[in-house]
Amino acid sequence: MTETLTHVQPLPRTLPVAAKPLAAIAESAATPSRVLSICLINPRFEPSYWGFEYALPMYPGDRRSTMISGSLTTLAGLSAGHELYLMDENVEELDWDRLAAFDIVGVTGMNVQSERMREILTRLRELDVFVAVGGPYASVKETFFAGLCDVIFVGEAEETWPAFLEDYAAGRPHLPRYEQSEKTDMERVPTPRYDLLKAERYASGALQFSRGCPFSCEFCDIIVIYGRRPRLKKPEQVLRELEDMRAAGFHSVMLVDDNFVGNKKKAKELLRAIVPWQEANGFPLRINTQASVNLADDPELLDLMYRANFRSVFIGIETPSKASLEETKKFQNTRGDSLEAKLERIQRAGLDISAGFIVGFDNDDLSIFDLQYEFIQNNGVLLAMVGMLGAIPTTPLYTRLEAEGRLVEGDPNCNFHPKQMSREELISNYWDLVERLYRPEAFLERYLHSYRLPEYHARRAAMCDKAKEGKFLPTLGYAGILLKNLTWTLLRDGSFKKLAPTYLRYYRKSRKYRRDLIGLAQFLNRCVTHFHFYRFTREARSGQLRTYNSG
Repeated sequence: MTETLTHVQPLPRTLPVAAKPLAAIAESAATPSRVLSICLINPRFEPSYWGFEYALPMYPGDRRSTMISGSLTTLAGLSAGHELYLMDENVEELDWDRLAAFDIVGVTGMNVQSERMREILTRLRELDVFVAVGGPYASVKETFFAGLCDVIFVGEAEETWPAFLEDYAAGRPHLPRYEQSEKTDMERVPTPRYDLLKAERYASGALQFSRGCPFSCEFCDIIVIYGRRPRLKKPEQVLRELEDMRAAGFHSVMLVDDNFVGNKKKAKELLRAIVPWQEANGFPLRINTQASVNLADDPELLDLMYRANFRSVFIGIETPSKASLEETKKFQNTRGDSLEAKLERIQRAGLDISAGFIVGFDNDDLSIFDLQYEFIQNNGVLLAMVGMLGAIPTTPLYTRLEAEGRLVEGDPNCNFHPKQMSREELISNYWDLVERLYRPEAFLERYLHSYRLPEYHARRAAMCDKAKEGKFLPTLGYAGILLKNLTWTLLRDGSFKKLAPTYLRYYRKSRKYRRDLIGLAQFLNRCVTHFHFYRFTREARSGQLRTYNSG
């Protein structure tokens, strides 16, 4: 595979350079003309529903972030022959004195990290260090970084980053902007450097099997950045990464694919390789992933996921309104039998469901908020990540709303004018919905929903036995720590009288389904999770936090 490096904004110190095949770049990068010292930074996230900032301190150990940044380990794997240091601001403070000494400082991030990226880049400019920027937000909003960096990488960088490093190490001119002309061949990418992470500070690792999604949802930037044809790693690549993550000390991993079942045949091939690896090693890794709801239509796929120790799946449901699904071109959610039936099949297979929901589509009127609440409650979607519709630059939605004159720049929470309600009505009713969903009674009713399905309960218990989870003393110690920390946190927060009686009442209900020590530990874990949502909702709505929608 070859590439053409495009140059769009003439800047000083930059000249075109020749492109090279990935194999040649990797070979020359292994013996660079000089060894560069490189620091890669993942900026701090603002508090969010999925960040679990208020839950992590209650768990044993020193967990500071829910999940690693896969971009840091991937870039490190592409930097063979150089000295690498990873600074994830979510688990450690930035060492500005040390940053000033690196040859190159790279900064990556998403939309929700954009303001912190700007703050970091502004500070780096004062240090006069060479700064590179890339990642999802740089790929959809290049103009945001004007004057804040020396070089920007748009889209994937498996070829452009090594090519840049080779020229920079040799003292040759570089471009101000790099963008691959072809999509990355995932079967040829180097193994990420999980060994460079402070693994003990993360609740979960992150691994990517595929890129791209075959669907065409109007609001999504995935197909803009990665395309509609899923590109996948070979099973042996993924097994090597799982082994590396196990060696690094991880016990949980998220397959962060845009859609794990975008190619069902290849997904099954991978699962058939993971099952014996898990069995041979005593099921060392709990796996979670993201998938489209048509996962429910393939019993073999569901069973393989269960046998491979997949514990949960995140599904982009978005809305129970068929008109809104058709509006946003999410036709995969309208095919076949009902969403309710599909979700139940996934749960009966032994998988927990978390899901994304959106309010504010053009077909949504004020009735959508009750409709969403009832759907989420009735289907036991425990972790319901509800957000207002957002128009991301470069997406078809952004283009359409811009043409209609409906964009509102400068508001990270609601950047458009809805069609059947005012912005104020959307924002107010959105927060009302979220508060209803994360009342303790509503949350714990959803928790008990799956346990009322006998197949789910039996399969989860069997997998815990296979993974040798629930040993008496470790589990008792874990439950004791959670109980102590949760009690202290509720007292300090002033929420003990409001939340503790509800927690106790629902624990008694849960004993109808599970009376063992694992049941107690799992229930306390859910109470800790609930407290995070409860506190975040309260503080975000009151304006105490700088937020970027909820998702």
